[in-house]
Amino acid sequence: MSTPEEQSLAEAFVELSDTLVADYDVVEFLHLLARRCVDLLGVRAAGIMVADQRGALRVMASSSEQAHLLELFEVETDEGPCVDCYTSRIPVSDPDLDHPDPRWREFAGRARLAGFLAAHAIPVRLRDEVIGVLNLYAAEPGPLADTTADAARAIANITAIGLLQHRAVEYRQVLAEQLQHAMNSRVVIEQAKGILAERLGLDMPAAFDELRRYAARLGRRLSDVAAAVAAGDHVPPMIDHSGRLRVLAISRFDVSSLSRLRAVVGAAAARHGMSHPEVAHFVLAVHEAAANAVRHGGGTGQLLLWLTADNIYAEISDHGSGFADPYLNPAIQPGTSHRDRRGLWLISQISTLSIDTGNSGTRLLLSYPLNSPRSGSDHE
Repeated sequence: MSTPEEQSLAEAFVELSDTLVADYDVVEFLHLLARRCVDLLGVRAAGIMVADQRGALRVMASSSEQAHLLELFEVETDEGPCVDCYTSRIPVSDPDLDHPDPRWREFAGRARLAGFLAAHAIPVRLRDEVIGVLNLYAAEPGPLADTTADAARAIANITAIGLLQHRAVEYRQVLAEQLQHAMNSRVVIEQAKGILAERLGLDMPAAFDELRRYAARLGRRLSDVAAAVAAGDHVPPMIDHSGRLRVLAISRFDVSSLSRLRAVVGAAAARHGMSHPEVAHFVLAVHEAAANAVRHGGGTGQLLLWLTADNIYAEISDHGSGFADPYLNPAIQPGTSHRDRRGLWLISQISTLSIDTGNSGTRLLLSYPLNSPRSGSDHE
């Protein structure tokens, strides 16, 4: 019978292997690997670096912002266990950063400030070639246990397999293409994180979590959603029937900014092909959702507005306490005394509405087809 640790490791490898599909996202895959290292290996943080076509290490994924910044320091200063691991092609550890190897004293000082007391680097190999490094950072000093080191090497091997999963093409060509795409995507993801942090008042880790949630909500690759967020709604308006994602607006709002929210949504909807009646109906639905978020979500809410193919979507979310089950069936018209349920009913008459509510807040997703036949009915 397998131990709980062995069972967790097996489940993780199944999860990771499930990501190796024809159109998988390299950056999201590497980020998942880094996070799973923390869960499985008992370390404080993990990161993955990959060599570019010129042989220079690039930071591709980190489980925390502290690890990300530390790895950027290693790359920029050419100092630290990861650098020596890459050049020596063997695992390198500093098990006690309070008494560091003389080669990387400055790295050790920065690592301690980040809460790390041991660092371990494992080479990511492609046959006899080292193509990257898996970095592990521990909160306590000491070497990796033998079983932990074995699991870390297995994860390093999974990293190499993930980078080369298109088996039909000669492996070096695939490696170059995948890494170039991943590096370009990483730049765009950092841009998108900055935009979300600024517009939503988040720190960088929370902005990245929100970006990943957007990707899951939209059913798109992380890099594609990041590109849409970074591009914004600045290129010429168009109706794109190919299904390309277009992020139109991201913002926080409160009672004082509801009128501005209506103006932003109305302008975006009109700019992308909605008729005047359609714009009025969609803005009304978004306003009702936003007003409910302000009323029941602690006074503030968040808007994500996007366009894909022939539909426009708005997600209105808050961090309130949620609402009771009767509200989850907005199709039934309430009496005039049920103000809140009447708002949900009105939204459901104008757009397709889905509701996700609980103790941590409520998210309303409104979907409205462009050139909708509903534009001829009277909801005002």
